Amino acid sequence: MHLYSGAPTETRPSLLPKLAIKPWVKPLPDALKLTNARIVHPANSSVIDGMQTIFIRKGMIESIKPTQKGQKDDESGGETVKTVDLNGAFVCPGLIDCHVHVTAVPGVKNMSEFTQILEQDINLRTAYVLREMLLRGFTTVRDVGGASKRVALAIEEGLVQGPRLIQCGKALSQTGGHGDFAPGLSGGSSTTCCGGHSAGLGRVADGVPEVLKATREELKAGADFIKIMVGGGVASETDAIETVQYTAEEIRAITTTCKQMGGKMTTAHAYTVDAIRHAIDNGVDGIEHGNLIDAPTANLMAAKGIYLTPTLSCYGIMVRPPFEDFLPPDGKIKNAQVMAKGLEALRIAHEAGVTICYGSDLLTSLHALQTEEFAVRAGVLPSSVILKHATTNAAQMLGKSSLIGTISPGAYADLIVLNANPLADVTVLDRPEDHLLAVMKQGRVYSSCVEGLAVDA
Repeated sequence: MHLYSGAPTETRPSLLPKLAIKPWVKPLPDALKLTNARIVHPANSSVIDGMQTIFIRKGMIESIKPTQKGQKDDESGGETVKTVDLNGAFVCPGLIDCHVHVTAVPGVKNMSEFTQILEQDINLRTAYVLREMLLRGFTTVRDVGGASKRVALAIEEGLVQGPRLIQCGKALSQTGGHGDFAPGLSGGSSTTCCGGHSAGLGRVADGVPEVLKATREELKAGADFIKIMVGGGVASETDAIETVQYTAEEIRAITTTCKQMGGKMTTAHAYTVDAIRHAIDNGVDGIEHGNLIDAPTANLMAAKGIYLTPTLSCYGIMVRPPFEDFLPPDGKIKNAQVMAKGLEALRIAHEAGVTICYGSDLLTSLHALQTEEFAVRAGVLPSSVILKHATTNAAQMLGKSSLIGTISPGAYADLIVLNANPLADVTVLDRPEDHLLAVMKQGRVYSSCVEGLAVDA
């Protein structure tokens, strides 16, 4: 009888990549030339004259030159460079959504069920949410409560397919604030570090010592910025929209800490003028929502360089079929209150010169309507302005203007290919099933129906 005497002396070559410490990390994508492209420049609301060739190497845009007739695959520096003819399609920078909650996952019917989702289900379903966002053309997203650095790293390494993720960890809320989803019980309740909200979008901290600790813990865990709940919200049960949350001392403790620990940005959930001014007066750099803003407050924001990320489409989505029962009755009342003024607030902020960014703020299965924000904003603003919200302005707020939101040498090859010009009609972005031909993030193709441009994700 032959007895097994040990492992083979050599490993099969085909298995070597899977024996790496992190076997899911893929090599950089191959070099690529995209010819006959109509390049969209959102920053100056133009399309470059003539057909252009975009040369991509190691996930970055290396050069942009006029297309020469008869271009074929060639050798460049010893590597084969594949050439794909886009036949006059429009190439736009990858889209940026600055207000998402990727851990607010599908699988439930309403807000009540949403707060009871188990953590493991959240983790698994988040991967689905992220991949769908990428396939809609969003190559970068900013999560404003729920996601963590661990999720961002999983995407960066290729373990999970999704947009580049900028995240704040848990949003900070006072007891009874917009991030506190624990039951309102006389005598208090035993809340967890996340305010009793099992979906984990926020955490409760009261008083200067607690908010300092919470801020430092989120930054230690890798938060790219900090989100503060400074006013009432639609989805939270115990706070009216008109409430102003956190004291000046608490907010200043947070914003000062962020500046001291690497100059991190702070942004505030706020609808009303009182809440917005309370946030700005105490050092906040950005405002989320802002539906009830007035002209003087908008002028103040513009003068101070405070960013605004409105989220307008979500209010209409949350009350129409099949989501008419998504919010509880009191939530529907608050929803109507902020929805009525949203478009007017957008117009006021634009006329004041506020730097406005794109935000969707959708939860659960509503994520599928992420692009509807383009169509809603088109009711009051030109297409060229709205495209900047989801590219140029968003990249500026994230401090990455040279890398994302632009098609230029030295930027990431974050590209979407379209059969229509979004500068002429930005609502084409709300119909990706009709107009989105390909999605590329950092030179890797994640979706494509372009001949010769194969998916390699």
